Amino acid sequence: MTARWRPTRALGRAAAVGLAMLAFGAGLGRGDLAVAGVPLLAVVVWSLVTAPRHAPRITSRLDTRVVREGESLTWRVDVESVPGLRDVVAHLAGDRWTRTVPVHGHVAATVERARDGSAPDTPVAISAEAVRWGVRRLGPAQVVAFSDLAGFAWVSPEQRVESVSSVPRPGLFASRAALPHPVGLVGQHRSTRPGSGTELADIRAFRTGDRLRRIHWPVSLRTGTLHVTTAYADQDAEVRLVVDGLRDLGEHDATTGASSSLDTAVEAAGALAAHYLSTGDRVGLSVLGGAGLVEVPAVGGSHQLTRLLLALGRAEPSTGTIGEERALRAQLGRAVPPGAVVVILSALVSAEPLAHAVRLARSGHVVIVVDTLPESLGGGHPAPEELRAATGVEDDDRTASLVWRLRLLDREREVRRCAAAGVPVVRWRGPGSLDLVLRGVGRRARGAGTPR
Repeated sequence: MTARWRPTRALGRAAAVGLAMLAFGAGLGRGDLAVAGVPLLAVVVWSLVTAPRHAPRITSRLDTRVVREGESLTWRVDVESVPGLRDVVAHLAGDRWTRTVPVHGHVAATVERARDGSAPDTPVAISAEAVRWGVRRLGPAQVVAFSDLAGFAWVSPEQRVESVSSVPRPGLFASRAALPHPVGLVGQHRSTRPGSGTELADIRAFRTGDRLRRIHWPVSLRTGTLHVTTAYADQDAEVRLVVDGLRDLGEHDATTGASSSLDTAVEAAGALAAHYLSTGDRVGLSVLGGAGLVEVPAVGGSHQLTRLLLALGRAEPSTGTIGEERALRAQLGRAVPPGAVVVILSALVSAEPLAHAVRLARSGHVVIVVDTLPESLGGGHPAPEELRAATGVEDDDRTASLVWRLRLLDREREVRRCAAAGVPVVRWRGPGSLDLVLRGVGRRARGAGTPR
């Protein structure tokens, strides 16, 4: 479909006012009125003479479709400079999570023509900043062209709506505690068995098949027989990150730095993935109960972090549909490989993730639950609007406060149930959040494996 050049309201007003002043001036014998109407009619005549005859061709594109949270992308438009085209106006609509530059989203450009009348395509660009992670709907984007003196306008029949993925920025995390039960072939976790690692285990007599580079010459010269060094094997572990997407409590506010429970879970999951992938471990991801099925198998490598961050950017709170409930049951019934460390990031207000943690712990897995509930809701005095959003009670703040207090009591009961099953619950504090828990689990694992 090709749009046509149409006269603007300004052209119609100029024609109407000019003809009226000319008629009244001639009828009333007022030459001044007639003379005042002549410039308006001249503008109309000039606009009709110089009106464009052809629709311009438009080429628009996004410089990227994947950005990091807080970064900007640019929507670029090139408009063909047909004869009679004078100005171009582009508009890109922003929303709550996308901020355009300028804020109103309008950008104008004037066609620059050479002396011979030729002109290159007119470029227009609008920047959009991704305020929050997630899959964002950018647009509709619209282009309007104007002729000389804005007498005629052409509206592009194509209003582009693009899907842009905003990747979350991983938080900061570092841990000095080793993961229990490393079962892989390579990595940076010390095994309890000798192997081709880097940490010295023992010095023993040479045996057939030992590598010559393992010979320890000082001991060999002192004893008169060849001795070799042995080392502990370096193994990798599997970390399974489970993000609770059933509820998103709290509000995200970029100006104040406030984060919702899902914001904290996504940030923590990205930080944990970045850390353990850098140590050579394998990391996988599951988002329980979200609006979209998000599953990433556990592998290692430098590209796995990009896959995990893209998957975290698709995490959305559950909408409660039947399809989401079926997907949740399938996710909860999926087997977890032996030896994997399962980290569940949840606000602890839904029973399914905590029951899943207890089942995994009773089956012998190492499970750690990370509490991501905002501190404003977990203690103190939450704001009335936060209570209304968390409970769904809109008409009575007192009732909303009572409902939330009861929900916190249920939450404490679920936390005690997890502790009784041997599942530690810790708050996310950034670097070192899991060190104490991992050291305790490691001591229990070594103690259980030590013969009496």
